[in-house]
Amino acid sequence: SSTMASLKNIKFLVISDTHDLTLSSDTTQAFRTPAPKADVVLHCGDITENGSSESYCRAINLLSNLDAELKLVIAGNHDIDLDPTCVSQAEHEAAIKALTGSTAKDNGIIYLTEGIHTFTLSNSATFTIYASPYTPQYGESAFQYPSCEDRYNPSHLKLTPEWAQNVATATSTIPDNVRIDIVMTHGPPKYILDETASRNSGGCEHLRRTICRVKPLLHAFGHVHQGYGAQRVIWRHPVSEVADAKVGKGIVAADDFFVGKNSAKKKRFAAVNPEITTGLVEGEGTLMVNAAIRGEGGALNAPWLVELALPIA
Repeated sequence: SSTMASLKNIKFLVISDTHDLTLSSDTTQAFRTPAPKADVVLHCGDITENGSSESYCRAINLLSNLDAELKLVIAGNHDIDLDPTCVSQAEHEAAIKALTGSTAKDNGIIYLTEGIHTFTLSNSATFTIYASPYTPQYGESAFQYPSCEDRYNPSHLKLTPEWAQNVATATSTIPDNVRIDIVMTHGPPKYILDETASRNSGGCEHLRRTICRVKPLLHAFGHVHQGYGAQRVIWRHPVSEVADAKVGKGIVAADDFFVGKNSAKKKRFAAVNPEITTGLVEGEGTLMVNAAIRGEGGALNAPWLVELALPIA
């Protein structure tokens, strides 16, 4: 374990579900210009409303207006052009080109495909992130899987329940022997900040078992707009006990910790109480953040500003 001296505090601005948003300076909105400065931006998908090349330009414009050295982006189920199974090859290539072209590069934007990625910042802080755009099947959209498929847990760990099928690939799983600081997925884990408008649980239980097994410092996601919020989860039980993903098993959810809504609007961000993140010891607690920006009736939720102590390369 690293000594405190060899750790650096790194600020992450976490957003999701911007759906073609153009930032303005409208003070009635919690997400507006100038957005808070951070070291890294995490965008958890649905950068567009329905793909289209114009939408990707708009998304790149939004990300370019954020002040951070590194801006990591994944796709969501609305970003159909990024899923090669949903569109023609030409449309797919155009979308990828937009997100990986010179404008994106010059603005520190990096599009992450499913899998594990490691980054080192200019101040030498380093972190490893697992990214996945996939969510359980709901209607017709991109990057979806039937809820009876477990793509996240390596099959040899035998964590997939009997009713489900393990479809894990080299890039879709998080292996057991890798330190993962951050998990960024489009959708939430089951029962965590995942309650839909119809009061159903929109999260994935296979993802929940994975998070319980991997225990990252931060799990960032969006997708279920009504689930916007933050929670710290303390890991108390072995993952074998959460195989059935019942509420409360293996997970002791702390209360929701963050600055009040009005204060967030004034400050232009929602922050987690700093005592919460300093209490995040590797393997003991995970900060869960649903950062869906699009709120009720046109209101924008505040982006989350999260500080993590990360090792130096």
